[in-house]
Amino acid sequence: MHTIWMSTVLIISLVLQPSAVNTEKNASDHSFVNASVVNKEIPAFVYQEPLELKVILKTYDNEELIDTEVKNKKIWAMEDFWAQYKDWTVEGQEIGKIVFQRQVDRT
Repeated sequence: MHTIWMSTVLIISLVLQPSAVNTEKNASDHSFVNASVVNKEIPAFVYQEPLELKVILKTYDNEELIDTEVKNKKIWAMEDFWAQYKDWTVEGQEIGKIVFQRQVDRT
């Protein structure tokens, strides 16, 4: 019984032992990549028209709402838009509308 057990362990260890064949590839070896995948162009989504958003600006003094301003903005570059409202906090956002808030101290 002991020899059967040892033979079984030996066979399993030989079967599960990693092979000597190197299956790893270097980072610079791209031979496994299909050429049609490498040369595919990725489409860029560029709109010809500006994004139009309704911007609502809410000004609070402590918890009290003291002013609300509604603007319709045309946005050509989101970086410029966010820079314009860098001192505001986003209160809410949905398709076509964004609500900003800020706190002021009237004392």
